Parts: sequence; C-alpha cells; structure tokens
Amino acid sequence: MSTTTLTLDAPLASISLPARSTRQPKSPLQILRTAMLDSDAWVVEMDYRDSKGKRTRRTISPIRFAAADRVLGLCLCREEPRQFHLSRCENFRLIPADEVIMPVEMVDLPTSQA
Repeated sequence: MSTTTLTLDAPLASISLPARSTRQPKSPLQILRTAMLDSDAWVVEMDYRDSKGKRTRRTISPIRFAAADRVLGLCLCREEPRQFHLSRCENFRLIPADEVIMPVEMVDLPTSQA
C-alpha cells in the first residue's frame, strides 16, 4: 500500500496517511466499509427501496452496521441519521466526498415491475 507523508513545521513531525486508492471495491459490503474507514474521503451513492416500495437514489455517509442486515448512515439527502436495510439497497457506488455538497438531491426512481 502506498502512503503519502505530510510534513509539519515542527522538526521530525510527520504523519503517514494511506494514499487514496484508485481501485474500486467490488462488493456492497466492501464499498460500505471503505466509506466507513475513510469518511473524510468517501460517501456512498445507492438506490434504495423503502418499506412501501418507493425507489430513490440516496447519498449516505455510512457510520456502522446496525445489525447483520442494516447499516446506519448519515443520509446526505435528509441530513439526518437513518437505518437502511441492505436487502433494499442496490447499485452501490463510492463517490469522493469532496464532490458532494449537502443537502444532496434525493432522486425518485421508477418502481420496478414485479
């Protein structure tokens, strides 16, 4: 893993930070973990279906797994913490956090035909 070294004005004071990876994680859990571990660098965009079947595209800053089937995250659309059922989430994407300005628009998606 490559690192970037930040040198401060004080003598011998340096901090090694991991360099931002350009390789995208593959699984939804890897994407969520990546954003949790480096919340200053990454947020997650995903499609979400609520309990009534309404589909929206959300942008979240994941905080932690609330249970085996849920993730707690700061919804950047609603600007408040929310729990998301992983079974209702799809199309996870890592987005650089510096490209996001709150509040993020919540995009309505067409309801899929079952």
